[in-house]
Amino acid sequence: MSPGLGHDPMSSYNNTAVGEPVHFDPELEEVYHSLFYPFKVSRMQFKRLVSPEFSTIMSLHAGEAYAMQNLTRTDRLGLLLSGKVNVLSDSNFLHPILPCEFLDSPEFESSRASVDDKFKVSIVAAASCRYLCWQRSALEYLLVKEAYLATVLTTLVARDIATKLYAMNNKIITDKGSHLDIRLPSITAGLGMSGEYRSPRASRQALIRRKEMGGAKAKERPINNLTKLGAPNMEPLPELPSCDDLASSGVESWLDSSSKYHSCEPVDEE
Repeated sequence: MSPGLGHDPMSSYNNTAVGEPVHFDPELEEVYHSLFYPFKVSRMQFKRLVSPEFSTIMSLHAGEAYAMQNLTRTDRLGLLLSGKVNVLSDSNFLHPILPCEFLDSPEFESSRASVDDKFKVSIVAAASCRYLCWQRSALEYLLVKEAYLATVLTTLVARDIATKLYAMNNKIITDKGSHLDIRLPSITAGLGMSGEYRSPRASRQALIRRKEMGGAKAKERPINNLTKLGAPNMEPLPELPSCDDLASSGVESWLDSSSKYHSCEPVDEE
């Protein structure tokens, strides 16, 4: 099943005179205020981003697929405007996608070097949906000209990827029992030694508990015969990196190096 064409994203713009505010339909207004306004993207910049020259608003009925596993190419970027979409792997539910979330941010980012990559998941509408869609070639053409808009969009995509991966890592388990990152195989550093993702706070608490338990056991442990006989001290094994180190050296460094543009921090609304 293929997605149906929706309304022109520019059809609801008010034909205002120069200098008057630019208005969007309610769905695009929500996207602008939720995602782009906190980064001080102007209405004129956003208007160009969602213009028919670079984007299209599409619709899906319940049960229709935005992408099919191992069939659909990863040559576009979608942003859900309304409705709800489910992500599936071999008919197994992974996570939902709600309005103002990207449909395929992991696939869009990880397939920059290839035009023939296919989705490793299926993305299917759970209800009637509308979404904004950019073809990769058109979007990258715009972002070359709009440097700040490129920085903001790349930051939003990176944040969306992190949210999706954390929500999904515990859903996929290999035959050996370890968790598998299926939507973006190049990011695995956020997983602990057991394959289970832990937040930085949880990792620090676990590390403190291990050290406390290790200290208590050391006090209770009797001196062995080798120590009594004056055997030479053995060098301790080097300490393994913590989950914080793995996460910081993996996900964050990947986000910095994989994208064309630098990320930026949002500023508070006035």
